[in-house]
Amino acid sequence: MKSNQRFNPARVFALWVAIFFGFSLSLRADVLVLQSGAVITGKVLQQDANGVLMQMEYGTFRYPPELVKDVKKEAASAPHVSNNGKVIPDWAQIVTLLADNSWAPEIKQVPATVINYGKFNNVPYVSFRCASGGYELSIFGDLNNPAAVQIGAMGYLKDSAVAKSNCVNFICSVLANAADRKMVRALNWNQKDVQQNGSMSFETLLPGEWGSYGGWWVTVYDSAALANARASDAELLALTQPNLAPAQPVAAAAQPAPAATTAAPDATAVQPATTQPTTTTTTTYGYGDGYYDGYGWTAAEMAAAHPAATAAATPAANPAATDAYKPATTAGAVYPRTYSHEGGAYSHRR
Repeated sequence: MKSNQRFNPARVFALWVAIFFGFSLSLRADVLVLQSGAVITGKVLQQDANGVLMQMEYGTFRYPPELVKDVKKEAASAPHVSNNGKVIPDWAQIVTLLADNSWAPEIKQVPATVINYGKFNNVPYVSFRCASGGYELSIFGDLNNPAAVQIGAMGYLKDSAVAKSNCVNFICSVLANAADRKMVRALNWNQKDVQQNGSMSFETLLPGEWGSYGGWWVTVYDSAALANARASDAELLALTQPNLAPAQPVAAAAQPAPAATTAAPDATAVQPATTQPTTTTTTTYGYGDGYYDGYGWTAAEMAAAHPAATAAATPAANPAATDAYKPATTAGAVYPRTYSHEGGAYSHRR
């Protein structure tokens, strides 16, 4: 099947190795100049008709074209992404790999809703969507040493064999261990399947299953690392913020998925652009450029967060996911755009 020939900025330069969240910056940064005169440094992951996606140490930000005056890119010297000896590479390398795929246009970071049940109970994470919500990527735990990574084919792509293949190939591109990649490729796409290789687990999550939000997912996680990645209730209270968007009801059989068209578009078709917001939340941790207030979430970004589960909608298989179990101030809350896990404790990155 012929792939969509959208502009992919990752092919303009060999690769960036901007090391974030506690790593040193080994390359000069790209520069984005806004119409307001604000100058922003970071790494350009994507530049297209929908604007510029910048990656900085405190997350990713997309600026619409009408706000952009100039973009100056510095060529990277490294020829490829390296896992640096890690089973799962750091968040920056994972998102870079996503941006290098022609099927992943319009990447945007979205608020990650706190999960209070199952394997991801109280594990902080960050989420990204692309292709107009057709794919969703989540990275769990310490962002420099993730405990898990998953990608899903969502909404109009949930039944697409091409999209599922893209998800599997992407996860394989993230994993350095050949035996792990073999386990991922051995997964059954048409039913719930779990494979293991030592402490590493590989599984599929089907539409209609609890936690799928109507999508088809492939997940990789280190059980031991995931257990150590859980935040305490005190850390959650300090780290998360309430989702100010109106709450949405959640059905147990099939959680809400991104809005689907009546006729699903082709997996390689160019999807319509989404309008970027200009209003912001009150979260202001150490950054401002006149468009984003701090590195908090905009109101429209908050509205795009997945709704939290409710006690009435929680299956018996997940007894921990009850309103009685959830701390009242983190039920339905979201994680920040970025966070630190220095010294084994979660906190805001300032």
